Amino acid sequence: MWAEIGYILGAYLIGSLPVLYIIGRLRGFDLRGEDMHLALWRKVGYVEGATGIIWDIGKGALLPLVALLWLDLGVTVAALSALAVLVGMMWPIFLRFEGEKGNSTGIGAAGGLLLGVPAYLALLFLIPVATGGFTRAALSLRKRDAALGERFKFSGQSVVMPLGMIIGFALLPLLSWLFYPQHLILTWVFLAMFVLIAIKRLTAGLREDLKSAGDRKSILLNRLLYDRSYR
Repeated sequence: MWAEIGYILGAYLIGSLPVLYIIGRLRGFDLRGEDMHLALWRKVGYVEGATGIIWDIGKGALLPLVALLWLDLGVTVAALSALAVLVGMMWPIFLRFEGEKGNSTGIGAAGGLLLGVPAYLALLFLIPVATGGFTRAALSLRKRDAALGERFKFSGQSVVMPLGMIIGFALLPLLSWLFYPQHLILTWVFLAMFVLIAIKRLTAGLREDLKSAGDRKSILLNRLLYDRSYR
């Protein structure tokens, strides 16, 4: 029992490690208050940006995979560790609980848990996520009026990418419940992932946005779907 609890707490601490923030500070940038993935990629460098993405996805996938395949702690511990590492990224103890939105680590955590399930379940999750990501990249790289280096910075804001992300995470608990009912814990954890990601989208910086004259319902809906207050 204590080993399982320790593993889940350890997953939270690993999720909390401010690797992206540290990389930024080592290069002379304080990335707090920004989307650290984009800020690393655009301000610091492509290598640092790619390192940050690999780290956040990797830590999400690694914890449940180690619990399942190496330590043989069972599906419940694997699922809860995946949730814990996501919580750590969103509310990290090392950055006063001010963390990221959770998309990249959520993708890794979901991927780690989906490794042993039927392929079509993983595919149905990945289709909206990948569609949003590829569309975002394609639209940026097609900007003929910008230099190639600027295109690779993926400047501006995207509608399709955050929409694809939230659709993918919303599908996970439903798909798990329909096609993989043997382990109900997966359905609950996937539901918790979706709820936490939605909460983070709705609340991050909300107070400042509500001071504007915009319609509150529109602001909240835009935040949920497009991860920003104004489309």
